[in-house]
Amino acid sequence: MRIAQAVEGAIVVHARAEAPRECCGLLIGTGAEVIEAVAARNLSEQPETRYLIDPRDHLLAIREARARGLRVVGAYHSHPRSAATPSATDAADGFSHFLFVIVGLVGARPEITAWIWADGNFTAVPLVRFP
Repeated sequence: MRIAQAVEGAIVVHARAEAPRECCGLLIGTGAEVIEAVAARNLSEQPETRYLIDPRDHLLAIREARARGLRVVGAYHSHPRSAATPSATDAADGFSHFLFVIVGLVGARPEITAWIWADGNFTAVPLVRFP
């Protein structure tokens, strides 16, 4: 999957701003590229360990993407105190045909990974950065 460098930067800024809460948002693009990250409100009752994208934010992102000939291709969220690997909670909420991007804020530099849900498990998706 190709991802714009500006998208990664926007996700990291959002994650740092929301910490210690998990941030969340939607990924806009085509089937092969992510060209925009749209921040969403986290409605989870446990925002330090879970995320729940506001359905209104999701619908608005869908409408705005369609108006530009694009679509919502995935979602992102942060792990403020753990690595950028899917948690058991993430696995319980996983579903097919959607890209899941996670930013982990532990360590010296943020780590961004991508995943798809297939056959009952997450599979890593390589990210190719472009300007």
